Amino acid sequence: MNQGNGDISFLLGVWELEGTHKSGTNENALEFSKRLSLKDRRVNVQFNEFEGEGHLSVFPLINRALRFALKRNVPGKK
Repeated sequence: MNQGNGDISFLLGVWELEGTHKSGTNENALEFSKRLSLKDRRVNVQFNEFEGEGHLSVFPLINRALRFALKRNVPGKK
């Protein structure tokens, strides 16, 4: 999910395999990303539930976060 088109970028990622946890983290994170983007359109919010990943799988999140953060600094990329 991508929302907003502002100068501030926020990537909120969760692991798919954590979706059954009683804390409801995945659902709460999705709701938070929706609320954040509706509150301020200057914020570009990206929510991603990393398919097939669990609690110990942090490398895909780090890789995706770095690409998300750095693409804003590459000329010609939006």
